[in-house]
Amino acid sequence: MKKGKNIFSQGRTYDPHPHNLGPAGLLFANKPSGLWGSRPFKNTFLPFFMSLCFQFLFVNTSYADTVPPQVCHLDNCVTVEVVSKQGDVERGLMYRASLDQNKGMLFVFANDGKYSFWMKNMRFNLDILWISFDDRIVYIGQNIPACMSDLCPIYTSDQSARYVLELRSGFTTTHHWKVGDKLDLKGV
Repeated sequence: MKKGKNIFSQGRTYDPHPHNLGPAGLLFANKPSGLWGSRPFKNTFLPFFMSLCFQFLFVNTSYADTVPPQVCHLDNCVTVEVVSKQGDVERGLMYRASLDQNKGMLFVFANDGKYSFWMKNMRFNLDILWISFDDRIVYIGQNIPACMSDLCPIYTSDQSARYVLELRSGFTTTHHWKVGDKLDLKGV
């Protein structure tokens, strides 16, 4: 090739001098100077950098969004459905056919109180745990029976609680959860 012949559509020309070494070892006579002006930077790094900026600005990838809420004690974790709106709290697990192993429903209240629960229109038994503001179990109702009649018993803790956790019957016995245990509420 002759010196000065245009070999790329970008207008760069061939130059046999090694001080003008460009990308992929090609020699260019009019190679742009500086990192920001170079084509490899513009063609590869800038789109990558822009996509990272987009992800951090517009896509929320926090721990709470990627891992479902859990309640854990030692090495036992339960994935929970968190409810705090009045209608959701009143409905709870009513009319559901079952509750999977290691699943539960966590009721979150704005203030500490003695919250009452009943098993009306339930189709399976539950363990119900009342949990204090500092994440300690203050009361456990074990194997509370489902109730399909109009007159169902009401269950209440004798201690104030901030959270109430409903689990499949037998969970607390099987996994040795007891009053006074400290729980880890993750993503709640």
